[in-house]
Amino acid sequence: MAGNREVQMISIERNDAYRQRNRQYVNHRYAKERRNDPRMIRRQKRRRKQKMRLIRTFLSIVLLAGLCYTAVHYDIGDLFGKKAKIERLKKSDEYPKELIELVKKNEETYDFVKDYPNRETYQKETINISKDVKKGKVPLLMQWDKRWGYDAYGDAMIALSGCGPTCMTMAYLYHTGDTSMNPKKMAEYAQDNGYHTDEGTSWTFWTDGATGLGLYGEEISLNESTIDAVLDCGGLVVCSMAPGDFTDTGHYILLRGYDSKGYFVNDPNRRSNSKKQWTFDTLSGQIKNLWAIYK
Repeated sequence: MAGNREVQMISIERNDAYRQRNRQYVNHRYAKERRNDPRMIRRQKRRRKQKMRLIRTFLSIVLLAGLCYTAVHYDIGDLFGKKAKIERLKKSDEYPKELIELVKKNEETYDFVKDYPNRETYQKETINISKDVKKGKVPLLMQWDKRWGYDAYGDAMIALSGCGPTCMTMAYLYHTGDTSMNPKKMAEYAQDNGYHTDEGTSWTFWTDGATGLGLYGEEISLNESTIDAVLDCGGLVVCSMAPGDFTDTGHYILLRGYDSKGYFVNDPNRRSNSKKQWTFDTLSGQIKNLWAIYK
């Protein structure tokens, strides 16, 4: 009896193994047939397309959310061009027309103009100019710097009419290294000593005004060799500019060096102009007068 039970058990195990192998074969064959079934192929394609649509929809939502976040937390004007930025400022009553005109002519001033409503915050801060000054180099300062650009120079802001004090500050810092001086203090010096006029900064500022600062200034002729000689001796050249590449009305710039390609300029109104080199022929046709500034 025991032997029969063992035979039966072996037979059952063999039958189970056979049925399992048969199911595997059938499943494999069925799966292969399903893969080759045109209906199944079309169904799989539809599923893949649905997945791709879902992915594209998800990415579009993420992108839209990012744009909305940027619009809320940043100035939406920064996402578009110059015209959109200016139009955004023009719609506000907080900005004087003079500043709107400034940014229309010079996009570099956009951040300065945009922050005009917060000007009192900058006017209360102590001006530290030490990081702008390096020994042996003429610092490049902008008259529309937020540290002093909102302060008054005559009836206007330094940002609008303070090119003279800003140029003199650059020359003063280069020759003396005295970082207690800045364009705001220089504008006050010009006003207190009568060098500010209705037209802006007077030409005597570059001679008598320089003497009062411990510098030496003299008027020089508009001659290439004369300018080169001043720069070779360690002096700087201040130029009063007529309408042209630098201004529509009047403007002061500083010549700080030269090479075979032209002159290096510090323009207190445009960094872009200060990155270029200017030939004597280009400059000379726009210069009304010029002065050498020495230590």
